[in-house]
Amino acid sequence: MKKVVIFNLILLVGLTLLGLGYAWWSKTLTTQGKVSTGEVDWEFEGGTFNCKDPIVPPTNDWNCDFGFLNIRQVDKNVGGTIGVFEDPDGDGDFDTLKVTFDNVYPCYYEHITFWVRCNGSMPIIIKKVIIDGHEFTGLPSYVTLDLNGDGKNDVEIRYGDNFGAQLDPGISADMSFDIHVLPDAPQCESLSFTIEIVAGQWNM
Repeated sequence: MKKVVIFNLILLVGLTLLGLGYAWWSKTLTTQGKVSTGEVDWEFEGGTFNCKDPIVPPTNDWNCDFGFLNIRQVDKNVGGTIGVFEDPDGDGDFDTLKVTFDNVYPCYYEHITFWVRCNGSMPIIIKKVIIDGHEFTGLPSYVTLDLNGDGKNDVEIRYGDNFGAQLDPGISADMSFDIHVLPDAPQCESLSFTIEIVAGQWNM
């Protein structure tokens, strides 16, 4: 009986020492890593707003019929359109375009072309356009807007180009808007609206 107790005691001490030895031999390895994320960003490129200023240059107006039919230049220089790129969130990017009509009239027609540039480090796609707070996606596209809140549509707008197209960093894409002033537009008022572009990260 004593031999069994002594054997068990020796076995217990041996296992304890083995456990201590294992603990002494164990080791924790620590690794460090760094992840650098990209930026999704875009802006309007200035200097490419192709509408007619009411003063410079002194070119004659363009007119059209409803539905953008019969687009034509007329023999009068009366109305004009001014476009101003704005940075409402103060991040240094011009991401809103304010369009203002000056002394326009029913049938007055304007064509706007501008560029959207990917200025972040990630590829993007153009997903939708916001015109005067109204969101639109995809093509073809056509919208009428009441700009002064009197319940009557003042302009019809159609837009196109490059929805769903991939823009790599530093690459620009053009977009165009046709605008036609309708008969219910108010007299003696300045009509204006904003254009915003919404883009997102492009994934294969």
